[in-house]
Amino acid sequence: MQSAAGRRLGAVLGHLYKGPRHKPVNVVLYRVNTRTSATDWTLSGLHVISKDTVSYSHVFQPWDFEDFDKLARVPMGTIACQMSEISYLLGNRYFFQPPAETKNEPAFKLVFTRGQRFEFLPSYYRHLAPGKRTTATVKLCSLGNTSWVTVEEIRDSSTNDLMIKGIFQRVNVSAIKRIPEPIPDWLKERYSYLTSSVPRPPTVQVFDVPKSTKFFRYSEVVAPRDTDSYHHTNQASYFWYCMDCATLGARSGAYSVLRGDLANYDLKIVEVLYRKESLEGDVLDIGSWEDQDSPDTLRFLVRKGNENITQLTMQFYIPNV
Repeated sequence: MQSAAGRRLGAVLGHLYKGPRHKPVNVVLYRVNTRTSATDWTLSGLHVISKDTVSYSHVFQPWDFEDFDKLARVPMGTIACQMSEISYLLGNRYFFQPPAETKNEPAFKLVFTRGQRFEFLPSYYRHLAPGKRTTATVKLCSLGNTSWVTVEEIRDSSTNDLMIKGIFQRVNVSAIKRIPEPIPDWLKERYSYLTSSVPRPPTVQVFDVPKSTKFFRYSEVVAPRDTDSYHHTNQASYFWYCMDCATLGARSGAYSVLRGDLANYDLKIVEVLYRKESLEGDVLDIGSWEDQDSPDTLRFLVRKGNENITQLTMQFYIPNV
């Protein structure tokens, strides 16, 4: 039987892919098809509010929950996965449709996810139940030279309480050189009001690694099942590695507050910053430590040799004693 910690780990990981672990979905690099209409029939209550905002409705079903006995919680990972993928698909379908004069040439041919931030508010835990109807809104908030930011919010349809908020920063990448390249001029003109006058939502930034902090370390060899079709380590795998590290660290007493079974703590905020890629067979070193100013927060640095691959932050709700 799977332990509570194992269920929690599976819950978080659900956010990054659908299906069994040996068939991960690549959610870092996207091949783009702006002409797909799949979202039209997979999302109910779809409503185009404006040229930069789309909403849809979602009802949580019993099979969405991680524990069929209690039906108390949908894996946060599952929700975050849906948020990430849907914000991307809706962007392609409604925000980035090319004008007729471009002969339907897509705005982007390859997209790289630079950073993601998920916040799970207390209302998520308070309101969630089978049959709960929610309203999600996806909004294009900022457009830069090579990147853009979208924000997705999920609210309780009956109370309008905000349950989950996701912020996604994506980068337009050359399919040949695999380096950032400018967003098309026609897209900048369409959303000129988002290029300078509107403040950009806070995105995930590089954090400093303290030199005097005691680290809890964990290592992984990137297995074939942890990679995408290009043999690059999948985003889901990085999340697995960090959660494994945190689970073992909490059990061994590596942190002052987050101790014992990590399943006893609810995630509040998850931030991921992707910096470089790793490949099948690479040995990754995951270092974790407790934030010096906030013991409810763990930070992780994933390295391949001397290269920093991924940075990840998890903040937890601390139960009242």
